[in-house]
Amino acid sequence: MKKYFFTILIVIAGLTELHPESATGKISGHIKDIDNIPVQYVHVTIQELNIFSTSDSTGYFEFNDVPYGDYHLTINRTGYITKSISIGVKEKNNTVDIMLEKSLIETATIDVTSSFEAQDITTSTFSISSISARNLIKTRDENLSSTIANLPGINSITTGIGIGKPVIRGLSSNSVLIVHDGVKHESQQWGDEHSPELSVYDLDRIEILRGPASLVYGSEGIGGVVNVISKPLQFSNTGKPLFYGDIDLGGFSVNSQTTGNLMLGMGLKNIGFKGHFGYRNSGNVKTPDGILLVNTLNPNVKDTIIGGKLSNSANKELEGGVSFSLNGDFGYINAGFENFNREIQMHDPDPLATGNQKLNTNQFELSGNINLSKTLQLEPILSYQDHSRKEFESIDAKNNDIASLNWQLKTFQGDLRLHHDIGTKINGTIGVTLSKNKNESLGINKLIPGFNSTGLGAYILEKYNSGQWTFSAGGRYDTKNLDIQQTVFSADKTINAQTLNFNAFSGSVGAVYRPASSIDLFTNLGRGWRAPSEFELFVDGVHEGTGRVERGLITLNPNSTPPPEASLNFDFGIRARLKNINAEISFFNNIVNNFVYPSPTNTIDSASLLPVYNIKQDKTTFTGIEYSLQYQPVDYILISWIGDYVKTLNNATNNPLPFTPPMKNIVEIKLQKNLMWGLYNPYLSFKTKFESPQNNVDPLETTTDGYILFYAGLGFDMVLAKTIASVDFSVDNLFDTKYVDHLSRYKSYAMNPGRSVNLKISVPFEVK
Repeated sequence: MKKYFFTILIVIAGLTELHPESATGKISGHIKDIDNIPVQYVHVTIQELNIFSTSDSTGYFEFNDVPYGDYHLTINRTGYITKSISIGVKEKNNTVDIMLEKSLIETATIDVTSSFEAQDITTSTFSISSISARNLIKTRDENLSSTIANLPGINSITTGIGIGKPVIRGLSSNSVLIVHDGVKHESQQWGDEHSPELSVYDLDRIEILRGPASLVYGSEGIGGVVNVISKPLQFSNTGKPLFYGDIDLGGFSVNSQTTGNLMLGMGLKNIGFKGHFGYRNSGNVKTPDGILLVNTLNPNVKDTIIGGKLSNSANKELEGGVSFSLNGDFGYINAGFENFNREIQMHDPDPLATGNQKLNTNQFELSGNINLSKTLQLEPILSYQDHSRKEFESIDAKNNDIASLNWQLKTFQGDLRLHHDIGTKINGTIGVTLSKNKNESLGINKLIPGFNSTGLGAYILEKYNSGQWTFSAGGRYDTKNLDIQQTVFSADKTINAQTLNFNAFSGSVGAVYRPASSIDLFTNLGRGWRAPSEFELFVDGVHEGTGRVERGLITLNPNSTPPPEASLNFDFGIRARLKNINAEISFFNNIVNNFVYPSPTNTIDSASLLPVYNIKQDKTTFTGIEYSLQYQPVDYILISWIGDYVKTLNNATNNPLPFTPPMKNIVEIKLQKNLMWGLYNPYLSFKTKFESPQNNVDPLETTTDGYILFYAGLGFDMVLAKTIASVDFSVDNLFDTKYVDHLSRYKSYAMNPGRSVNLKISVPFEVK
């Protein structure tokens, strides 16, 4: 796979020499509030170039050597309404003056996830949520999934605190794509207890797209996309180097957790460097003392869970990365490397059990945007990922490197996109994509065979903007070739070498109508697809991580040719941005043919004494609603309300699907001032989460009771070394409520975490 990476690297380097000469210009301006007072410390980002500048004490900002073209500027500072403006760089000096309005309302203004280019959220035909850099500091949790779990339409399947899998509109695992800086993240996502192995530090924002995204990202993603976007690099606007960085520290009492991250960067006129290193270390998780009665399959019988510390539930994490950027009149080229290393202890009802996981992921990425002409840009995105997953039955086994399960996955991905403008109203992208995977099963137990796979795709997306209307339409064709290697599972079982092929057409059409500048009516009809994973096809045996014996589609029927999943999703929604109110509501109906899911058989394996699950395929339907509301009655109070509901139906059995999220509602009241006692944006917040009972379950799944959790927080920003530092103090599960979440894989034998007192500190710095 590496040869593909380096071959295309040489091609790109050649393109930077062959492109026609392009002129560059300067973008500059002043940022003021409605009283004509300069606003300093405002982040101004050029979305297409992924670079940013900060306004000085006079509100002035500038970007030098920006290639001629059309761009989106995002203007953001806490306490003001975030703005997005379009600007065309067509001459040497391009000036734009910006007025910001004070407000506690926070809303997404840019969408980079639903199409191949950045676009204003008012022109997006999808339902999109976003967490800004400042809010990420407040909400940053143990993992990516729990960090985003309180957004509308988003939930998390958890295995204790350490492991979480995002759930979007009732879909999870390989039905939800994780994208990091434009690259699909591959880390054996088929496992219920396999968490996305990504850092939650050094991030600019996280965007979540609800609905199928196969047009942009290919197979998988029929439920939605979690797009993780790193902080941009900075460049010097003077003749001197710019040095900058960030220190993040945190502590959580519920598991005696400490966290930290250091980022350091340097920017020259056309060259930027950045590196970061982070750690996380935690002990066993504390749950509320006492007992809790939980439901069983017999409605007349309750089980008892005893609270206290969960044995063998600690984890530790080391992560780091470096990135480099070169820009000029040809466009820009970015290169980066990320490493994520984690060790997780797996709690078990047996207090003497010490099962654990050891994970390591390396990702190399090369991307860029080459100006071929004033209306054509070539965007290559190339990556190579190396993911190692080892699962051990005990601490002794880990110390002796005797892995029960051991998978080594290597992935190459390549995208080549041609962006084009046709006049002033039509723009779009055509492209091709290639992916290659190689997985080796090296552990004592195989569970799945070794395999090689190759995917090819071609796509086109066109957008038309005119006055009150925006239309988008696109199509994509993908094919996947799966080459299964001969694998010996045991003395009496061998999977023979074989080849499988999958292909599908996907696409979407959408429209946005803006009857007023503050109202968007959006709708989208999209078709997604997903080939069954190698696990779903061939799994056969005891899977300690899930506590089940699992049998795949081809394991059960060796002569079958399972078809890929195919979804048809309809969305309709309304976005409103009024003076004191920001609101969004969306309705969806997603029909998935050949949906793949684990089905309990109500039998126990005699050898392992574990329940047996068969992988099945049936037609399913997901229907639901998501909503969010922010209301600012006076200048220092913000009231927020978010919620969602999803109903699932297995059309073959007329029953709900297992692990369907219950309805949730979250209400928050925040008191915040722009300036008090010399502190910026001091706030005090109180939040309540209402989780409904889940009684609509598969007949072989237990129901769960509803619960109410309370949260409190306070914090502030302050000027430090000519940048804004932040401090956040919070208490989760304020009253130490005893409960089990319906999406917790521990719900039959362990409570969810108890009260946690948390402290988070972020200190950026800059030296010019």
